[in-house]
Amino acid sequence: DEAEERADIAESQVNKLRAKSRDIGTKSLNEE
Repeated sequence: DEAEERADIAESQVNKLRAKSRDIGTKSLNEE
C-alpha cells in the first residue's frame, strides 16, 4: 500500500511539473 501511495504522489508531482512547463511554454510563445 505504501509503495502504491508513493507512486501516486510521484505521479501527481510529475503532472504538476508538466503543467508548469506547459504554462511556461505558452507564456514564452505569447510573449514573442
